[in-house]
Amino acid sequence: MAGALSVSLALSGGAARGAFHLGVIAALQRHDVHIAAISGTSIGAVVGVGIASGMSAFDLIRLFKSDAFRAVFGFNYFRRGLLRIDEKAAILREIAPIERLEDMPIPMFITCVDLLSGNKVCFSQGEATKLAVASSALFPIFRPIAYENYMLIDGGFMDNLPISPLLELEYPIVSVNLHPIDAKAKHDLHSILKRALFLAFTAPVQAQIAKSDLYVSDPSLSNFGLFTFSEMMRCFELGYRVGSESILTFMEQQSII
Repeated sequence: MAGALSVSLALSGGAARGAFHLGVIAALQRHDVHIAAISGTSIGAVVGVGIASGMSAFDLIRLFKSDAFRAVFGFNYFRRGLLRIDEKAAILREIAPIERLEDMPIPMFITCVDLLSGNKVCFSQGEATKLAVASSALFPIFRPIAYENYMLIDGGFMDNLPISPLLELEYPIVSVNLHPIDAKAKHDLHSILKRALFLAFTAPVQAQIAKSDLYVSDPSLSNFGLFTFSEMMRCFELGYRVGSESILTFMEQQSII
């Protein structure tokens, strides 16, 4: 049931930090905020297809913590990527029980990059699980995914906070970023180089933040590893706390509560 506030939700990439997305979504659900549309890239696409299929944030965090989910990632013997994602794993069907994007009760947009054309591609129709996996294919760690006439990799390479598909909709845009831009760097050469590369990667995100009605992130996200699954519940709890504070403040500003 729709609550007093309906929003569109943009979810960034960020691998295991996706638990923060789920915490924010749990906060929205707790405060009766209706999610009217979702756009996601990488882990944001995986979380998005689950929510758009009708799953709750608590359903999804339980699945993400399972051994079955970790088993989705396997060694690829250096064939076009160090690791592979088993797109046929049963756990992925549990995460997104509705097979096609166009059949989902919540409109869902998935951002990928096509290696063949060099273009960003946004899907609102097609195979939900395969496209979510393709959007998470962080090359060269994960192999590219062949889909129709595309060779797809992680959408975060060109748009890690994909709000563009939501701009024409009537709902306020809540964007959730798993890569806090205000993270502090050390002053040794390696740290400065790493920081410079990070800023180059996240530069397009700045424009997306400016177009958002509510931006949700937290500096302490930098303390969570991108491929460390053992801290998922702490990351989820951080997302729930920050999400609750953010949405309640936003609702007060909109005179909804």
